Amino acid sequence: MTLTGDESTTLNPLTLMESAREKYTLARARREVPELALLSIHGAIEDTLRAHLLRLHSPAALGPFAGVIAAMQALEQHPLSADEADAVQRLHRLRGRIARGEHLAVTGETLAAYQRLAVMLLPRYGVQVVPDTEPARRRATQPMRSQTALPDDQPVRVQVRDRHTAYEEAYRIRSLGHRAFEANEDRRLLVPGWVAPALIVVSIFVIGLAIALSLQNPAPVAPPVAPIVTPSPAATAMPTSAPTIAPGAAVTPVAEPTITVEPTPLPEGLAVGRIAFVVEGIPALNMRAQPGLRADIPVLLVLAPGTQVEIIGGPVEQDGRVWWQVRSAGTEGWCAGDFLEVR
Repeated sequence: MTLTGDESTTLNPLTLMESAREKYTLARARREVPELALLSIHGAIEDTLRAHLLRLHSPAALGPFAGVIAAMQALEQHPLSADEADAVQRLHRLRGRIARGEHLAVTGETLAAYQRLAVMLLPRYGVQVVPDTEPARRRATQPMRSQTALPDDQPVRVQVRDRHTAYEEAYRIRSLGHRAFEANEDRRLLVPGWVAPALIVVSIFVIGLAIALSLQNPAPVAPPVAPIVTPSPAATAMPTSAPTIAPGAAVTPVAEPTITVEPTPLPEGLAVGRIAFVVEGIPALNMRAQPGLRADIPVLLVLAPGTQVEIIGGPVEQDGRVWWQVRSAGTEGWCAGDFLEVR
């Protein structure tokens, strides 16, 4: 960061040193999320170096971070070694990649190495921190080793954030929950041995009491109610004069009216105005801003199997597929018709 204006005038070494101590403490609390822990470690080291340069009245303290590292290497007392400067620069590159939105699968070795770097640098420049007490992180005073002590960002698996990142993060959150449950497994509440038999006896008593009450007070049986038939006006109307039939005359029967029931047409396929569903058997279906499979067409929504959509336009042939314009959750876009069905 480059500090200018009012922000640079209000900063002082004590403020930065206190900020570095808080960020280091926050990094220890963020071990389960290594990316956030790396950001906190980087902030603690940067604030410590800038505070030291401010105490020496160096103009590089408020400049770019590359100038801060160069100024720390040029100090006469307690300068940064070449390996330490290289490690801080690699941490700065990792911090930039995380800030740009890249998804870094940071290993535990990488996080532990940068935490050891912070434990070495912060006390050297006046920021007192509490060393980590875990066995895996006790080697805080080990000497620096070039290219091996602090893993760089090259061996770290990098993946640009996309719509699948949410599924990976949800899986990691669930795995963290399982580990927390296993860690607290030994803290389960011990139930006395007499509780289970007492619950069984109470349950039997309650069930018997309910059966006895039901036998003493049988439920009343409702008397049968005869259906009330309301005669239609046509049936109750009396003819004004009785028809006369001459003896021996032939009686012509009257044909009864025929009721024609039109069959309800079943949906045959996709059409504008119909309701469709995303077919089962696929991971998800993309709703795009325009029909087509080009990489520059943005994806508006990711529809799960079985999601209901309303067809509002189409069809349009593009990139070897037939596309339909649909609406779902208030968003309108285009989906491939191969993955939609009318039920």
